[in-house]
Amino acid sequence: MGLDNKQKVLLAIYLEYQKDIPNMRENINSNIIGGDFEMFAIALAKLLNERLITGADFSRGGRGNKILHVFTDNIKITVDGINYVEQKLEIEKTLTGPEKVREVADKGIKWGWEQAKDFAAKVLAEMLK
Repeated sequence: MGLDNKQKVLLAIYLEYQKDIPNMRENINSNIIGGDFEMFAIALAKLLNERLITGADFSRGGRGNKILHVFTDNIKITVDGINYVEQKLEIEKTLTGPEKVREVADKGIKWGWEQAKDFAAKVLAEMLK
């Protein structure tokens, strides 16, 4: 069983959230899922709709009112989002932030998210500064 794009984006938000001072604007972008902006934007819209995150904002326009730009500055993961990630990856709630990041790195790869290790390593390095 693998992770879909929506779950990968949620995991990235969860990882960034583990930092004392998360920087969603700089670190939550379409590179999380290989650079496909449309898939990233739709994944964020779904997460917002399912109340797994808050604070994502979109600029829309053109035919079909497509998402043209995503504003990630104010994204926060909700309690439901945290519970979803921790249940999905079987992460113990009592672990510290760095321990949770290591767990996601290990389990994210197992679940088919190749970028998990790199993203988690970056987050962990920033946490340990």
